[in-house]
Amino acid sequence: MQAFSIPASAPRRARKTFRHRGASMIEILVALLLVSFGLLGIGGLTAATFGYNKAAQLRLTGLSLVNDYADRARLNIYGYDLGQYAIALSDEAPTDDEMDEAQTGMQANEVVVSTAAEKVAIFDRGLFQRTVANQLPQGRAVVITNPTAQARNLDVWLLWQEPTTTTGDSLFLAGQFNCPSNLSAADKAIYSCMYFKVGL
Repeated sequence: MQAFSIPASAPRRARKTFRHRGASMIEILVALLLVSFGLLGIGGLTAATFGYNKAAQLRLTGLSLVNDYADRARLNIYGYDLGQYAIALSDEAPTDDEMDEAQTGMQANEVVVSTAAEKVAIFDRGLFQRTVANQLPQGRAVVITNPTAQARNLDVWLLWQEPTTTTGDSLFLAGQFNCPSNLSAADKAIYSCMYFKVGL
């Protein structure tokens, strides 16, 4: 067998050399910075979503409370016309005895229509105030009645106190611009509000 040999003059294939090097400290810090910004964005989005969900839940609760109160006022138009469905912020919810007295008057079929209508309204008003206090944190209600020849309206503000942080700041302040105009500056700093206008 004849042996073949590579001529010495043939070009040799150059060897490829690979330099292995790790990531520098600056590249690691930049990557960590980018990841941190991304995590902060996700955290802010989560907090905003939580706030919007809470606001929507409060709005639905308030709408249910106001609709129930308006339905009661529709059933007792005479009591509404007497101004018995109006509620001031300073008005306290009726006591158990007052609620019992109003309910007894409703069941007694009293002859005096105005007295019966007033007692029904007192019961409805007290029930509304108690329900607002139970379903909203530190819940209060302000109601203005506007009986006119053309229409009967209820202007309803629901007020509640949001939980505060350790610095005393409220967690959700979005509803403060909906407060009644006669609310004091001190109360505006405490309460968040929702406003509803209902036609009877």
